[in-house]
Amino acid sequence: MLDPRFSSVPAGIQPEQVRQSLATGFRDVDKSGDTNSCHRCLDLIAGIPFFHEIKEETFRIIAATDPVMVLDAGCGAGTDLLSLAANLSTHSQLAGLDASQSLLALAAERTSSIQERCSLVRGDITRIPCKDGTFDACRIDRVLQHLREPQKGIRELVRVIQPGGILVAFDNDWDTFSISLDDQDTADRIARFWRDSFASGRIGHELPGIFENCGIVKIHTEPRTLTLNDLSVAGQVFDLSILLDRAEQAGVLSSVKKAAVWAEFYRRAEEGTFSSGYTGFLVWGTKPG
Repeated sequence: MLDPRFSSVPAGIQPEQVRQSLATGFRDVDKSGDTNSCHRCLDLIAGIPFFHEIKEETFRIIAATDPVMVLDAGCGAGTDLLSLAANLSTHSQLAGLDASQSLLALAAERTSSIQERCSLVRGDITRIPCKDGTFDACRIDRVLQHLREPQKGIRELVRVIQPGGILVAFDNDWDTFSISLDDQDTADRIARFWRDSFASGRIGHELPGIFENCGIVKIHTEPRTLTLNDLSVAGQVFDLSILLDRAEQAGVLSSVKKAAVWAEFYRRAEEGTFSSGYTGFLVWGTKPG
């Protein structure tokens, strides 16, 4: 019997009511069909030590420059703005940019305690509504994977950073996504389908080159690898139930093969041999003075 946490379509629920894939839903959160799933995903990610440590590292990198104006591009529900503010001097001012009205509404609630230092702006990362050189520092965390033209987003971020300012980015390289299955061909097909579900699934390893092409110098690159052996956590982080449903609908997996994959996941979870993971890249550099 399938674990109810990862069942396909619960009884009595029509397909249009089922939450959107997290691989595609963040392209336009307000039109995704289930903004609550996006809220929950952001909170889930923030609570996982791997992502928490990377976020803290981005805060430290920015804090070391003692910036006055800082942009959190793709600020989502605002949790990172609170943590970033706690890492910066009290004279620092923050701006959170996001395209989603629903996420910004939640961010406004969460950042009410720092509202004198923090402003929220609705806008597209590829067309940021700010003047050239507005910010001393900018961070962007796992947003570019959802853009079909991520280089346009990076160019805009470079534009709004003043000369000598710093840009910090972390994003995923879904070319490295892996999941444990006896049948490696099936595992590879699932991994490719997951990667191609994103607008820019390879962005992680492309970031250093894009930074260079956009004029950033003194570029630092650190690969960070996540390994998950807990099926329940992996199921949420990698959206396994929706992933396999979509793979079946796309003809990547047959219904029989999908059932076999679930059966093996549960067997491996019970045996302690389940494993999944991927590598992301933390990249930062400076706009020439």
